[in-house]
Amino acid sequence: MPSRADKEEEVAEEEEVPKSLYVSPIANPIITDKLLDRACKLLKKAVSEKKTKRGVPECTKALRKGMKGICFLAGDIFPMDVFAHVPIFCEEKGVYYCYVGSRHVLGGACQTKRPVSLVMVQEPPADSTYSKTYEQVLAGIKTVHPYM
Repeated sequence: MPSRADKEEEVAEEEEVPKSLYVSPIANPIITDKLLDRACKLLKKAVSEKKTKRGVPECTKALRKGMKGICFLAGDIFPMDVFAHVPIFCEEKGVYYCYVGSRHVLGGACQTKRPVSLVMVQEPPADSTYSKTYEQVLAGIKTVHPYM
């Protein structure tokens, strides 16, 4: 009969194996590492000031009305028909966008329990607390973005 320590080791080994996530074929550029950390920090600050739009319908409406900012899309949305129009719409409107690995990362950054597929951070006013972080993330996205 296996001991309790053996069972704990088996559970630890199972947790270490990374789960493969679905990545949409149009998810380019996906931000990672330091830029992803800055983006999550930006989202937390913007959510606290209520300067975000969450979800595909709300972000599409904001883009249609001419709102400027940065769009963060989840890279694991299936089917991709749900949000396939958003990158093209962002390019037409001159709004920078990037993909994040999963919906759960976006949901955590937006301080919600639910996964979020699309978040738009509004361009900050001059006296905003997140304007410096916004500029850093925007500069990072400009360097990795192949289409804009």
